[in-house]
Amino acid sequence: MHMTGANGILTVPSEHLPGLIALVALVPLIWVSLNGVRALAGNGSSRAQSLVRRFDGLSFTAKAVLFGSLVGAVVHAAIIPTHWGGERVTAILFIVDTIGFGLVFWWTFMSKAHWKSLSVAMLAGTFCAYALYIVRGWETMDLVGLLTTTIEFAAALVVLSPIAARSGSKTRERWLALGAVPVALVTLLGTATIASTAGTAAAASSMSSMSAKTSPAKAGPAQSAGSSTSSMPSGSSSSSMPSMAPTSSGTTTPLSLPTTSPAGPILWPDNMTTMAAGMEMAEPNCVAQPTAAQQAAAVALVDQTVAAVAPYKSLAAAKAAGYIPVTKSGARIVHYINPAVYREGIDISPTAIPALVYANTSHGAVLLAAMYLMAKTGGSTPPQPGGCLTQWHIHTDLCFSSGKVVGNDSAGPCANGSVNQVSQPMMHVWMTPVTGGPLAPDPPALTEVQSAASMPVLNPPNGIA
Repeated sequence: MHMTGANGILTVPSEHLPGLIALVALVPLIWVSLNGVRALAGNGSSRAQSLVRRFDGLSFTAKAVLFGSLVGAVVHAAIIPTHWGGERVTAILFIVDTIGFGLVFWWTFMSKAHWKSLSVAMLAGTFCAYALYIVRGWETMDLVGLLTTTIEFAAALVVLSPIAARSGSKTRERWLALGAVPVALVTLLGTATIASTAGTAAAASSMSSMSAKTSPAKAGPAQSAGSSTSSMPSGSSSSSMPSMAPTSSGTTTPLSLPTTSPAGPILWPDNMTTMAAGMEMAEPNCVAQPTAAQQAAAVALVDQTVAAVAPYKSLAAAKAAGYIPVTKSGARIVHYINPAVYREGIDISPTAIPALVYANTSHGAVLLAAMYLMAKTGGSTPPQPGGCLTQWHIHTDLCFSSGKVVGNDSAGPCANGSVNQVSQPMMHVWMTPVTGGPLAPDPPALTEVQSAASMPVLNPPNGIA
């Protein structure tokens, strides 16, 4: 089962809501249908009598398969329309799932040969496929996927149980079914936990670096080898950030360079007064007037990046490409990283973008920015193809736990189980109309969310990032 959707096991992304509705409605619908058929059989309907005899003649194991396959078929069928517009391949896979579960249901109900083998192949195979997607980071588990796959896998466990094969006690069979549900549930939750741990461990190196040169009391940015610049004190206020100074010629000529980004033109000089505490520029005093070649390079970087991440306006497409969350899912702003891309060690290339930033809005997650992240295996100085138009920054106040950012220490020490680490140098290319243009170092968070909310609604919309 290839379930797309938002992060957070108890969340229900909009594209999966029809599946949850179908799942909730299915149990009372089954109850009403069974009693209706029995009532018709009692009134003399030969067709109803035949259905009742066949159903009552089935073993408990076969009935468990009927329920599991019916759940799988109905839920997958319900979410085909919400994926058809923007995720055609996924929708086709759901059609195949629906047909497969429907075949298992009919084959089992008719007591055809090898119905057990067919049911295990479909029910357990779906679980294995779903687990693979979770472990590889292609999908994240949500409530609909959790409930549906638990039921499917529990039915497979009943078929595989040697107790079911020899038990003639209905009470014992019911206890077997009740026992299979928590086993399936724990297996799924364990799979999600393993995937989260493995993913965040891989992403830890890509989001932070614990410098050996920092003091235990407070980490500060590591100095670039051979650099004559000094980093600012960690936790400094925004008012202490360097303002734009004149160039050696005594002038700083304002620039406004058009781009294809919804963030508008690249602006120069930069306005540094909006930077938050705990954020510092990798090159604090970059004030040189950009040359014509640097201006052209900066515009090219923005335009090429906008084109490269266009498919990732779809959160599902980003996940399928290997991006996984490294900050808290469900927050206003969530960072995703692609460990495989980061490990390539390419510091800045529109064909190898290591991180994406999403904002959660009332109409789903919206792609805020592409984020270039300097690899730990790279050089000591971030590349600046656009000169001071392409500036990198670091964060010195972040608290990390298992590779994820879980808070900051601006109001006190990091919580137990987390530690302060200095981030690798990073540079955003903004995809929404934020303050400061597409290469602004770090606009106010409220501006970022508001700009995301102003973007056109996707069809279908993303779930929660």
